[in-house]
Amino acid sequence: MEKSHLLFPELARAVKYKILVDKQLFLRQCASGINLFHLPASYRYPTGNIAGYFISLNWNNDFIILEKERKENNEYFIIDRQNETVKGPYNWNEYTATCKKIDLNLQLIPVSELDWIINF
Repeated sequence: MEKSHLLFPELARAVKYKILVDKQLFLRQCASGINLFHLPASYRYPTGNIAGYFISLNWNNDFIILEKERKENNEYFIIDRQNETVKGPYNWNEYTATCKKIDLNLQLIPVSELDWIINF
């Protein structure tokens, strides 16, 4: 395992950052540990928020999937980009069943492997 994978979870707790999903949406980690999902036109008005720290995510034109770090078992969320709704938290079995039900086949990507911007 690369050292960056070991460092990132600790760094993510200490800094504010954002990950651009595409030109229409970005995810922003606040210093308070709240994740906000913004459309550029509504920067001050998040479309959803989830407290905690995400360790992996992925997206397509219809959905964003997120894995949230927990002490016991991680939690999973599915964001419907068309309806701007956040579903979850799911445990692993609920998450995989929901993905199968809506025909969502995306692999979670560790946040440390994505492009993210530190906010000052």
